[in-house]
Amino acid sequence: MTMVSRATVTAVIAIAISIAPCDAAESLLARLLRIAGLTAAPSQMRDPEDTAAGNVWTVTLDQGSAKSLTEGGGYRSPIFAADGRVFALKDSSVVQIAPAQNTAPVNVPNAVKLVGFDAEHRDEVVVLVEARGGGSPLAVVSLTSRRVTPLPFDATSQQEQLVVAETRAQERVYGDTTLFVKTESRRGLSREIRWTDVYVKRGSGEPQNVSKCDGANCTEPALSPDRKTVAFVKSAR
Repeated sequence: MTMVSRATVTAVIAIAISIAPCDAAESLLARLLRIAGLTAAPSQMRDPEDTAAGNVWTVTLDQGSAKSLTEGGGYRSPIFAADGRVFALKDSSVVQIAPAQNTAPVNVPNAVKLVGFDAEHRDEVVVLVEARGGGSPLAVVSLTSRRVTPLPFDATSQQEQLVVAETRAQERVYGDTTLFVKTESRRGLSREIRWTDVYVKRGSGEPQNVSKCDGANCTEPALSPDRKTVAFVKSAR
């Protein structure tokens, strides 16, 4: 995908907000823009970074203590609900992994990534799916009714294409806090070892490596509602 400047995307978002009708059905753009982690655009639009399934970890930012929430691997795309629960994709199902799995898994065919919970409909999560046959690349999943509802999507709209592209990127902006993934490397005995770590930048402070995966790939970061905890996927190289 062609790279697009932050200024262009910001202008698109501003226009989308200004033209969203107050009384009519909420537009795709308006709804996605109030989903957690989609409050600002990444620095550039690009194809999805390579990610792999693994186990979900969390780290408390002020304490720097990381812990694994899952075992056995196979998890992708963790996100926080408004009440602090952690959900992720396991194969093609949305599952609760913390504090305990008391919400039944919901199967979402062709699920690619969890985008975020809708703050106005707290049992609904927006999911990026692999669009087939001209279908929508986004769907709303109700954890209560277990219904999967495609979101309206206009494939000819540049605005909607840009916002969908944003859901694919790993950089997320939450107010003055930014999460992103950075490639690290060190020299091994016979070759260079490369992996990805999760960084957080708060306000004007320097970016901090919060995953410290040292050889394993850590990807798909998400921030908790209180902005104190980061969830991410840690997978083998």
